[in-house]
Amino acid sequence: MLDSLRQDLAYAARRLARSPGFTLVAALTLALGIGATSAIFSVVSAVLLRPLPFPEPERLVEVDQVWKGKTVPYHSPMNFLDIERQARSFERMAALDAGGFTLTGKGAATRLEGGLVSAAFFEVLRVRPALGRGFVAGENEPGRDKVVVLGHKLWQDRFGGEPDVVGRTIEIDRETRTVVGVAPKGFSFPEGAELWLPLQHDEVFVTKSRGAWYLKVLGRLAPGASVESAREEVSTIAARLATEYPDANDGVGGTVRSLHEATVGNTRRALVVLLGAVGLLLLVACVNVANLLLARISGRESELAVRAALGAGRGRIVGQLFTESVLLALVGGALGLLLAGALVDGLLALQPDGVPRLAEVRIDRGVLAFAALLSLVTSVAFGALPALQMSRRATSLALRQGGRGIMGGAGTRVRGGLVIGQIALAMVLLAGSGLLLRSFTLLRSVDPGFDARSALTFRVSLPESAYADDASMFAFHRDLDERLSALPGVREVGAVSGLPLASGPFLISFTVDGRPEPPPAQQPSLQVAIATAGYLKTMGIDVVRGRGFDVRDDDKAPQVVLLSESAVRQHFADEDPIGKRIRLGLGRGRGPKAGGEVVGVVRDVKHHGLAKESMPEIYLPYAQYPAQSMAIVLRTDVPPRSLAAAAEGVVHEIDPQLPVARVATLEEVVARSISEPRFYTLLLGSFAAAGLFLAALGLFGVMSYAVAQRTRELAVRMALGARQQELRRMVLREALVLGGIGLALGLAGTLLVSRALTTLLYSVSPNDPQTLAAVGVLLLATTLLAGYLPARRATRIDPVVALRAD
Repeated sequence: MLDSLRQDLAYAARRLARSPGFTLVAALTLALGIGATSAIFSVVSAVLLRPLPFPEPERLVEVDQVWKGKTVPYHSPMNFLDIERQARSFERMAALDAGGFTLTGKGAATRLEGGLVSAAFFEVLRVRPALGRGFVAGENEPGRDKVVVLGHKLWQDRFGGEPDVVGRTIEIDRETRTVVGVAPKGFSFPEGAELWLPLQHDEVFVTKSRGAWYLKVLGRLAPGASVESAREEVSTIAARLATEYPDANDGVGGTVRSLHEATVGNTRRALVVLLGAVGLLLLVACVNVANLLLARISGRESELAVRAALGAGRGRIVGQLFTESVLLALVGGALGLLLAGALVDGLLALQPDGVPRLAEVRIDRGVLAFAALLSLVTSVAFGALPALQMSRRATSLALRQGGRGIMGGAGTRVRGGLVIGQIALAMVLLAGSGLLLRSFTLLRSVDPGFDARSALTFRVSLPESAYADDASMFAFHRDLDERLSALPGVREVGAVSGLPLASGPFLISFTVDGRPEPPPAQQPSLQVAIATAGYLKTMGIDVVRGRGFDVRDDDKAPQVVLLSESAVRQHFADEDPIGKRIRLGLGRGRGPKAGGEVVGVVRDVKHHGLAKESMPEIYLPYAQYPAQSMAIVLRTDVPPRSLAAAAEGVVHEIDPQLPVARVATLEEVVARSISEPRFYTLLLGSFAAAGLFLAALGLFGVMSYAVAQRTRELAVRMALGARQQELRRMVLREALVLGGIGLALGLAGTLLVSRALTTLLYSVSPNDPQTLAAVGVLLLATTLLAGYLPARRATRIDPVVALRAD
């Protein structure tokens, strides 16, 4: 067996080397399928299959609340503390709140992402600091020593990896903190965090704000506990808290899910769809190579028949042909791995928002093993049919040659069937890509509610230690507004607490004076935005009724608010909101009241995605409600990016220790908000284009081979008076028969699988007739094009030369 295998390998290598054109085309076709599949598998492996990078990750869970049937991944501090005290299903629990921090001192002031975490945070994740320690009990209490744990990359980049950094004091948000530890290399949780501070809250605020939900809660299951048992226990505790604190917890439930599931989120279905799509592309590639092999092996019928006559059994011939297929697949697999590496780099360069764990994507041993297995499987997929068919013909001594038409004869029927399969698979890929493309086109055309052209934005966060009162914050932004307005090329300046499409929700419950006040747990809520007087004009947000904010609305004037159109439709459907007085509460009715008289109604703005409905929103004037962190917006008469350095210089003129963060044009903000659907559309579209090309190539090859096999028949027809147009129509008719059958089968397949795309589509049905019709026309046009060249060749046959040769 080993000697036969050695002989077969040597012979297969010689055969492939003698046909470099065939070998190159087949290997590149396989490389396209294997490379694309391996690249997508590397993403699926990192995001879905690979465990979280913590010890015993299967025991890590996220504890969530349930409100109005929806899972809400946030808790109030008091609810967290009660669950932590009462639950027995957890070994340890921890709370965290993501935030931004300003690091000053050594080097330029830098804005960093980080986490405010409870003392058990590192213990829950079982993360051992590379240097020093994590946090200890008591460091979460207000008034304790100010400490910080640095991320490994921050330690390397900002502090040169100095080992004596532990115990050193640094300045964060203008407060001196002592470094007590350095996180291990690669650790960043929540994703993007570069440092961690103890989570501390004013005791009065914590005890009175049970309805303020902003903490994420993690837990490590106790030995013997399961996700299901922990879920039941948390649900029971939530019901108990609803009874004990009905004002804040009435109707609030509890649930538990694995941390891996919570991290992956809604990307699972999209990645599975992509993996399925690239699998279809691989099938198209295998069918294409199978057709190439059939065409190539059919020219070896005499050789194989002689081998059979000399005593080679069918198994020996099959083994020889399979060896060639395996060797070809291995060459294609090696090239595919090179392509996969380039594709992974391209995927990472796209950096789509919303796809977690992309930083972990790489070509590792698992991907290498997958590619090797894929190469062997594809060798069987494309090599089995040609090997079995030709071995059968060889052993029956079928030494006659000639063709009876593309739909006649066993070999040509098989090749025609393979082409039909290619076209059907290409139809499914194209339909899926077309649906996503139409969905993405509609999504891009959605009006965000503001003018994104010629506008620059950046965020400035004022440290509480340096700007402790409203007057100092207001003075800073007044000065900043005046100086930015004086820059050449700046037309308008405004600021807002939460920039549309770039910030998370901030909801506050409210009541309306003159209406019966509902129980706190039943009070409606509004999205809150704090805006300067120039913000609406700068953003191009229209005031549709009443007026906007102006210089009259300062801290000495009566409190005023603005409402969005959706807020009016939802909460003031049968009355005029102008003149109504709204009272706001912090977190479902808890905490001090705020609000004011409604003086205007403004246009709806898309805050949390173009595909989502605009949330009812209330605007508060910055002069009456100064905020620490604001997004600045400049409307410009010059390219917005050209003003970035000048704007940063203005900020540093006022306060040299303030960093400027999240610099971008508004067009970039909008583009980033749809980066995830763009990512999926681009990938699926690329797979569909490759599938269409391979299907067209396969059809062209089959038609060319059929014309070559029917040279004598076509010559006779021409000698008997057949016109060129008739021969061309005959060949094109056979191509259209193959294309039509493939199109029908592909349409049936599309109707079966397109529902998997439902969650990825915006305003498009999974069976959208316009898209399916357009794809069908494209496939038929491609079929005609692929058949035209062979048909044209058929009309150029010289019957005298052809019959003499015969």
